[in-house]
Amino acid sequence: MKANFLLPHSCMKVGLILLVPFLIMFCLDMAGVAPEIIIPMPCLANNELLDGTVWFTLLQGEDIFMEIWILGLLVCLLCIALSKEKVEDEMILQIRLQSMLYALWITTFCFVLETLFLFGFAYAYSLWATLYIFLLFFILKFRYELYQLKKAEK
Repeated sequence: MKANFLLPHSCMKVGLILLVPFLIMFCLDMAGVAPEIIIPMPCLANNELLDGTVWFTLLQGEDIFMEIWILGLLVCLLCIALSKEKVEDEMILQIRLQSMLYALWITTFCFVLETLFLFGFAYAYSLWATLYIFLLFFILKFRYELYQLKKAEK
């Protein structure tokens, strides 16, 4: 039996709909006008500069606005990228594979550039963004190839 790890087609619509508010949250955070959402958060490890590393604690008064949009964007992009098409045949699977390899090459190239030319927190943030770059390039390439396929069939 062949395992298929794709989500149902309806997940793509959910991902596209939820992408809008999470992009707005991202823009608000980048502009520095994000609201604060402060709640206690469980923490596995917290590396404080003066106090050293604290393990397995509860952080009081943490602003989780950034965590919400980071995870929200990730889930939305995954829903869009990993949803089945209405008709999922061998050609679609081949296009999906080629698009994923294309995205992997681009992401690897970005990773090499980041490693060579970025340092400190800029490097850490760029590594974090690389996951999103992979998903974005995959989605863009896959959708473009599907568009080209449908255009050629007409």
